[in-house]
Amino acid sequence: MAERVGGMHLQLTRLNKYRHVVFTGPSGSAARIVNLAPQPSPAENDQRGDKRELTEEEDAFIRSVFACAGLDAAAYRPESLRRRVQACLRAVRASSILEARRALAANPSLVPVVIDAMVIGVSSFFRDPAIYDQLAFNVLPSLFRANRSPVRAWSVGCSQGQELYSIAILLAELGLLDGCYLLGTDCRTEAIDRARGGYYDAASLRNVPRAWVEKYFHPQLDRWRVVSALRTAVQWRTADVTRVQEPGIWDLILCRNMTMYLRPQASGRLWELFERALRPGGYLVLGKAERPTNAKRLSPVGPCLFRRDRG
Repeated sequence: MAERVGGMHLQLTRLNKYRHVVFTGPSGSAARIVNLAPQPSPAENDQRGDKRELTEEEDAFIRSVFACAGLDAAAYRPESLRRRVQACLRAVRASSILEARRALAANPSLVPVVIDAMVIGVSSFFRDPAIYDQLAFNVLPSLFRANRSPVRAWSVGCSQGQELYSIAILLAELGLLDGCYLLGTDCRTEAIDRARGGYYDAASLRNVPRAWVEKYFHPQLDRWRVVSALRTAVQWRTADVTRVQEPGIWDLILCRNMTMYLRPQASGRLWELFERALRPGGYLVLGKAERPTNAKRLSPVGPCLFRRDRG
């Protein structure tokens, strides 16, 4: 399958069980292949295990830490939070909740460390092939053709930024990046700081083709840094989407593997928010286990992909 968008010629090929997106110039030269091999979902894996409720001690500790960070622990499923308590204790080198409380009281700067351990934030470049097939061939080109204006994309729960940088790379390859407004938000300050810095180790780039690594990343000692042109095209902000709505109308919203950790009431509010925030004809990208229940104007159009109905 092939299509010409902007100054690029796109071709999708299949090799064995893997999919590859091939970008070539108008003459067919300088092919760059994106290996979009299927990846397991750490978020889905984390849902395994028992579903015991929080103890009173665990509940009080979590609510206290979330309040210090300006977050609402009541929005999250208690069983998801309970499974992360031990990770929080390890993060502050505590053997018990009492010891962790004392550590936080003595050093409040550890609060973001605990939140970073408590709130799952796993992402990677070009994760899930079917989704990026849709984004490369259908979503981004159709948004450009429909609006004839730069794309406005919002990555909710962006973690360390790999997903939004992946969108920026696709837009750059399509010749559509100039003027786009790309925003990534996450409730964890440390995750936003890492996304803004744009540093990644070699393992993080395993799904990025070598030609794109060389084009969009610079080696920095034992790491790779996203080039300045992409970093300046993306904005980052620490924000809790369960409390704060980002202003404006969006063409593309990505919120993958986050609502599965929220209580139904909180996720329901997000579906309403996304419906209002999306431009008619805009797209919402979710995780494999997520569906915008009770959303009246979001129709499924592909794997994990929903379009805001017009009218």
